[in-house]
Amino acid sequence: MTVTLKNTRFEAVISSTGAELHSLKELATGTEYIWCGDPAVWRFHAPMLFPYVGRFKDGMVIYDKEPLNLTPHGFIRDIEHAVTEQSATRVVWEVTDSPATMEKYPFHFKFTTEYHLTETGLVFRSTVTNTDSVSIRFSLGSHTAITCPRNTDPSGTVLDDYYLEFEKKEIPCRVLSTDTGFLAYDADGTAPVTEPYADITDGIVGLHQDKFGSGHILTGFASDWVALCCKKNNSRIKVNTAGYPYLVLWQNAGTPRFVCIEPWFGIPDPDNTDHYWSRKPGLIDLEPGKSFTTDQSITVDLI
Repeated sequence: MTVTLKNTRFEAVISSTGAELHSLKELATGTEYIWCGDPAVWRFHAPMLFPYVGRFKDGMVIYDKEPLNLTPHGFIRDIEHAVTEQSATRVVWEVTDSPATMEKYPFHFKFTTEYHLTETGLVFRSTVTNTDSVSIRFSLGSHTAITCPRNTDPSGTVLDDYYLEFEKKEIPCRVLSTDTGFLAYDADGTAPVTEPYADITDGIVGLHQDKFGSGHILTGFASDWVALCCKKNNSRIKVNTAGYPYLVLWQNAGTPRFVCIEPWFGIPDPDNTDHYWSRKPGLIDLEPGKSFTTDQSITVDLI
């Protein structure tokens, strides 16, 4: 099932599977900002990631001495969500734990997602509520893929017409990873390890084919947004990053089709992990009855 939201400027389509944004389109021009989800390239569009982000070493984690086999990025993106509120421009989705989720994450929770179209873009928030009797630990993030190049103007665009802009003219740090995509560690065995991000100048990151490999994980930034900008029409598609400790930049392999701007609370496993969830870095601790909300809203404006 999908839900379509529409106002005078935009149309958004959201699927009940994962409560995932499938489309954000500018009505006047027909410009589509969200990747189409072609399974031959990457089957997702803008999935949410919960209760973990990134990959697990050896595909497993240990909860209370019990090993569990897990896939990357969690399960919330693959299960059905129910509509709890809906209007022409706003929809709220909800999913709760089930016997199936308890096999992968043995805690009780409620996960709520809100989408609200405005004249400047799409409010996009997700909330985790701890409905268990004990504190829960989790990671949470989003994985919005923005179509790039778009080729919606008459003369077309190419990857060189685009770049990434940080709100602040800053140099964040890059979290170092191994060739297999897990976190590097220092001589004392501590992860993450960081270094100044070498691919940014005055807050600008240029794009080229195979730019980000398996993903660049950044931290230590102050920008409230990071945007994909197009020099050809001066458009700027901003993703909210305020308050996030990590940001992942990624694009598909091969012929460029999209660029992902991914604000995360959480990181992949260190390469030297002992697999215990209780010692995994980057997790959020949430007390019973408490809620935690993230904002990964999308704004469309001009430079």
